[in-house]
Amino acid sequence: MSPHISSAKGIWQDVVANRRAYLMAASACWGGMLFGWDTGLIGGILPRASFKHSFGLDKNPAAFADLSGWIVSVLQAGCFFGAMSAAWISDWFGRKAALLIAAAIFHFGSILQTTPTLNGQSPSSALIQLYIGRAIGGFGVGLVSVCVPTYISESAPSHLRGRLTGMYQLFNVTGIALAFWVNYGLLQQFGEDATAKAQWTIAFALQMIPGLLLVIFMVFQNESPRWLAEKGRSEESRIVLANLRGLPIDHEIVTSEYQAIKDDFEGRVRLTVWQQAKEATSSTKMFYRCSLPFVLMAFQQWTGTNSMNYYSPVIFQQLGMKGGQASLLGTGVYGIVKIVMTAICLALGIEQFGRKATLVWGGLGQSLCLFFVGGYRALHKGENVDAGSYIAIVAIYLYVSAYSLGWSVAAWPAMSESVPNHLRSLTMATGLMSSWLFNFTISKITPILLKEITYGTFLLFAGTTLLAVVWTIFFLPETGGIPIEEIHNLFEGSIVKQSLRDNRHLFSRMPRRTSAEQLDAHADDGAESGSTRSFKTYEDKIEKASV
Repeated sequence: MSPHISSAKGIWQDVVANRRAYLMAASACWGGMLFGWDTGLIGGILPRASFKHSFGLDKNPAAFADLSGWIVSVLQAGCFFGAMSAAWISDWFGRKAALLIAAAIFHFGSILQTTPTLNGQSPSSALIQLYIGRAIGGFGVGLVSVCVPTYISESAPSHLRGRLTGMYQLFNVTGIALAFWVNYGLLQQFGEDATAKAQWTIAFALQMIPGLLLVIFMVFQNESPRWLAEKGRSEESRIVLANLRGLPIDHEIVTSEYQAIKDDFEGRVRLTVWQQAKEATSSTKMFYRCSLPFVLMAFQQWTGTNSMNYYSPVIFQQLGMKGGQASLLGTGVYGIVKIVMTAICLALGIEQFGRKATLVWGGLGQSLCLFFVGGYRALHKGENVDAGSYIAIVAIYLYVSAYSLGWSVAAWPAMSESVPNHLRSLTMATGLMSSWLFNFTISKITPILLKEITYGTFLLFAGTTLLAVVWTIFFLPETGGIPIEEIHNLFEGSIVKQSLRDNRHLFSRMPRRTSAEQLDAHADDGAESGSTRSFKTYEDKIEKASV
């Protein structure tokens, strides 16, 4: 069996056969765990008596309420600007170097968050240092959130690109769950002792673990072969490709893939961010293609997932659960369900059924669950627990299962592989800026919605999720399994026609290689189909090598 492609059915055999690609993705995905751990950590720290006491907030409820809002907002602001900077940093220094820079920034921010009360600082000075640390750490998280999926999508073989890019989300939700259980363990250890400062400083210190692992693993990985090719470093690009595919540098598959990359970058090397922006708006279709990361990340947020992440304990309390029970069900168990279902999607869904099918069916599942919970809340006015309460709780878990099988995973490969190689730095940055912008927006409006329109909150997100499903059906071609250099053909004809044609994969497993079929829209429109023929040849070579 060829090491670059798996013909075995078992997931383990697939990992062994493509071990270099999986190791590359796992090395970068420690950045996803860093992302999840940092964003999931603060919810378990803020309510602790020791944290309030350390900053003089235990006797000032108004100041504490203000802090609770700002400490989350400062992180999200840092993430937004970190994502914005990624367009320049990852383009200038490279994807690998950008990840290492992001880790250094994150660690500096984490140290500031861990040590604000050292050296006898006043509570107000300590609080300022905490804010600064959260902003700096957030900048690193935002930079990571762009660079990880970019690096993986540019390095992964086409038949594994969805799974490997989606691993980012698996590490992300694992980080969120670990953050909860770390806080839970520290609470069991220290209780609500107001003088136990170690309770929250240990929690902040431990968030540096995934950052350290990111550095350790990435030191031994290569730069993205497509970034190297874009910068004119041709020989290095070929060496990296050969290493990732586990083949000699002169092997025909390496030569064919490298030639496709080189041809795609012809006349487009070393574009500045401003030049990328001009190219991205050079035509209506190019603008639409480059806007896909922004749209996909916006829809991912408007499925309501972060409302559940931030306020699931409150939602479970509204459904009848109380106190620690609501927290455990709403955050701890909820996080474990996300990990399990995300892993199932990566193993059995994203490559077998494609991006469109997982987005459509996952979105429909989310909408149905939210409509049920909204309907139940509209009819059930009291706080007593009845049979409907338990069904609604099950619906919440089904909701997160559907999200994990669809918009949680599939949006990442869909956004990163749809855009042109030479514009990926800019477009991925705008995509994650969209994610952080709407993350902030939704985190702010959700408590207001839960208070003012109660059950209407669930109906609102059910409606926006349905809108995302409709958009996917009509305006998103299937990109799974196609080399990045061939994907532009999907957008050269009628995008709606191509998207509707690709809906045939909603009701059956995708063929292992579907690009020649998908590109028939391009040929039907009278365009030259030479790229289709060249891709068939490329795939034939892979098939021969895997025998």
